[in-house]
Amino acid sequence: MKIEILNPIECRVGAALATIIRPCLSYTAVTYVQGPYRKIRKEYQKSTMTRDDEGNFYFYTGCLRRVLNYCHEKNVPVSVSGVEEKLGAGKFSLRTLTLREEQIRLVEAALKAGRGVIKAPTGIGKTAIGLAIISAYKDAKVLWLCHTKDLMYQAGGVCEKELGEKVGYLGDGNSDLSHRITMATRQSFIKVAADYGHLYDIVIVDETHHISSLTGQYADILTNVFSPVRIGLTATLPTDQEATLAIESFIGPLIDEVTVAEGQELGIMADIKIKFLKLPISYKIKDLRRYQDVYEWGVVKREAQHRLVAETTRYHVDRGDSVLIIVNRIEHGNLLLETIKGVGISCYFARGDTDSELRKEIKEALNNKDIHCVIATTIWKEGVDLPELNVIINAAGGKSEIGTLQAIGRGLRLTKTKRQLILYDIFDPSNNFLISHFGERLCLYSDMNWI
Repeated sequence: MKIEILNPIECRVGAALATIIRPCLSYTAVTYVQGPYRKIRKEYQKSTMTRDDEGNFYFYTGCLRRVLNYCHEKNVPVSVSGVEEKLGAGKFSLRTLTLREEQIRLVEAALKAGRGVIKAPTGIGKTAIGLAIISAYKDAKVLWLCHTKDLMYQAGGVCEKELGEKVGYLGDGNSDLSHRITMATRQSFIKVAADYGHLYDIVIVDETHHISSLTGQYADILTNVFSPVRIGLTATLPTDQEATLAIESFIGPLIDEVTVAEGQELGIMADIKIKFLKLPISYKIKDLRRYQDVYEWGVVKREAQHRLVAETTRYHVDRGDSVLIIVNRIEHGNLLLETIKGVGISCYFARGDTDSELRKEIKEALNNKDIHCVIATTIWKEGVDLPELNVIINAAGGKSEIGTLQAIGRGLRLTKTKRQLILYDIFDPSNNFLISHFGERLCLYSDMNWI
């Protein structure tokens, strides 16, 4: 049986082999059908393969290794025609940064693989790893794809410093594709992907875990970008079946990783101390049945939570610590800001509509401890490096493993003046939703050996 590599995006197989490999290229999907009284949830297996009118089947080239491994396990003989296109890589180097041993290991693994995901926690230096990879391809045209404009500017600034060449920006009102390296937000590049995606030899996808579906903006972009070299950078990978398959389909499998524990053993990441804040039970919240209502009154508008966060913040600010408070909603941030200022603490609120330059000034002031308290929406849950940060308060709650780990990542870097990062989590016994979500986070902390 044959597998034909068509390009960096797709492979083609016949009907017989498609039937065999379907299980390894399928995930559990959900649909709702109308029952006699209400809609009923039903699960089914959905394949990532597509079929043409002539009976040929196609799967994403990023899953080629998955398919070959599956065929080997099932003792199915296959032959592969076509070529996995690769670019010739030279020596890698950066102008001012000296890569550590574990960074060099990841760069070499990525250059050897050509495509796939590098997983490493904040503090390891994923941007430096990505730039070192780019430096090995001297003349290749590069697309660096970001989730937010903050990440775009941050990566672009480091790139210009370390590679010594000017980059173009696409996003936040910029539209410059004239340089060898383009730093782009995915929200902006999606608009030009069909016209310009073929120009790039390399695509770097920062914060790869945002590829959560086989449809949507990332899917549209990465099926229009024909780059043979595809590298994803992330601190976390999803466990959801569709997200896992999507990342592998559009980029490739996991190449190599550094764990938080390894980073701590290497002496480059701070120790994590988890502390818990307990709220009194509210019987008004206990009686709520819809999660949206529970979150509204149990998190966003819960005055007892606001006061507890404010008092905890004041304790640490009085000690000279810097504190980052994570929220999901702007209303929550505004209410917390009012309460914290009410206890005499100067505090700033960074959110999606905050001007890019002001966000940068707030970040630098917090890191330098010119200010000691910042509330931030999820725009600061990832990619924003705050090495001198002492305390994170997760006021947003939730059960997302990725969201929790990303929040912690803001302050994981070890410095000469900081050996430990404190994370506060809030336990509210008022409703089963709040209890179960706290339990999910508690299990994560246990799995990571932080408690």
